Amino acid sequence: MDPAPGGQADLISVLPEDLLLEILERLGSARAAAGTSLLSRRWRGLWTRLPSLTLSFHDLPFGSIEAALHRAAARRRPGVYIYHLNIRVAGEAGTMGAGRFSSLLWDAARLSPVELLLTLPRNLEVSCMEVTLPSFHRATSMDLRARELHLTVWAKPYGSLNGYYVPFRSLERLSLSGCHIDLATFIPFCQRLRVLRLNTTGLVDMSNITVHSASLEELVVEHGNRWTGRTRTHISVDSPVLKQLTASFHACGNIGVSILAPMLDKVWWRCSYAKPIYGLGLWGLSEVGFNTNAGRGACVQLPSVHVLSLHISPVQDSVSFPNAELSFEAEIDKHMVTNFSGLDLHLSTKGHMFGTFVLHLLGMHRIHTALRNLKIVLLRSEVIYRTLCLCIWNIYMQYMFSQ
Repeated sequence: MDPAPGGQADLISVLPEDLLLEILERLGSARAAAGTSLLSRRWRGLWTRLPSLTLSFHDLPFGSIEAALHRAAARRRPGVYIYHLNIRVAGEAGTMGAGRFSSLLWDAARLSPVELLLTLPRNLEVSCMEVTLPSFHRATSMDLRARELHLTVWAKPYGSLNGYYVPFRSLERLSLSGCHIDLATFIPFCQRLRVLRLNTTGLVDMSNITVHSASLEELVVEHGNRWTGRTRTHISVDSPVLKQLTASFHACGNIGVSILAPMLDKVWWRCSYAKPIYGLGLWGLSEVGFNTNAGRGACVQLPSVHVLSLHISPVQDSVSFPNAELSFEAEIDKHMVTNFSGLDLHLSTKGHMFGTFVLHLLGMHRIHTALRNLKIVLLRSEVIYRTLCLCIWNIYMQYMFSQ
């Protein structure tokens, strides 16, 4: 028994090993656990037998993280895994080879983390060659943040479903920011995925987003830059248990939308166009929104209400829209990701008369049959308030008498 400081007996070190390991685990970090090796021979190296550790590399140069992670993976013992692996590379400008970054990912996978957070600085770019994303079979949460990181999924032939080993079979939460990846190939490997967050801002080539999942419950998609008209953009979601959908994107032309989510309850959807398209007469569509408003009564919680939001702007007189009415209605219809009962109509009037257009809009079949609540918001109008109120009232009365 090693004497404790002051010459007294070290009563803690004589405790059974399982109790000592529990003490180390409660320290909460690998660095603190490793520091106990200085106490006595009894504690030396004991931290390496912990069943789970938290390992963090914060704001260190890539080379330092690379070396430390490689040593940790090489010394890992069977049955020992990292619970939380947090890698945040210090800001350093330049380009890194795909092979070097791929090696770091493989070392991280060898540590079998339950939760993985990997952040690369915006000014550090991995070469455009594809990086293989190895199997993180124990991971339940993954968060990858980079700048134009091209990833491909590693799946070796193995005796399981469809003849392939399932590399992300435990994954429940996935967040990808600045990552090029074929979602149509990747998502089917994540058979327990419940939450998916995608930020494709700056990724011009991510023009097709395909998410087909039998387990997904929440989906968030953010695309901050404008899709160009060079390729047709398509968003396809097929998830029978999806309950929450948040999407924000820009479009420069025609896009395809397919949302199959019968259990969808909460929605926040925004599609902004570079310029008004699919117009009727002098009016063009500049933005389509769809959101869920929680119903509230005096004493009880009312059912949620889904509201369609249309932003309409005047277009040049010389603009001609072929098959205007059909195209206009079809463009609005593709954004109706679930049933709705409210319509918020935002009009940038600039002095133009809008009564005929609004009546035409309300007469469209999908809107005509679903509408229960109508709100008209006039933007930058030069018309006197009383005149506006009278005009809106006349529109409403004409619509009601036409039923």
